Amino acid sequence: MESFSTITSPVFAELVIIPGDIAARFLPHHVPLFKALREMAEVRRFKLVFLVEAVDEQGARQKLVTALHSVAANGLLDFLDSPPTIRTACPRHHRWGFLDFY
Repeated sequence: MESFSTITSPVFAELVIIPGDIAARFLPHHVPLFKALREMAEVRRFKLVFLVEAVDEQGARQKLVTALHSVAANGLLDFLDSPPTIRTACPRHHRWGFLDFY
């Protein structure tokens, strides 16, 4: 937590988490993650952002939305000033065409 408190930039506002495809299913049960985020928010307020990198961006996004609803229902996000943001992106290796070789 000490290193987190050393961020003094006035433009620091977001903490971005990139969950893996399987992670979205386990997110509602990952209490230690949300405990750590809560402690971080006590040191410095931030906007929580989840970045979904998936070829099927909409399907992966929907899985994450469902998981986050469960997390919120359990009160694990009540330390945030606003709901988390979800952003989607195609994985870098796919954008570059590497998956076309397999």
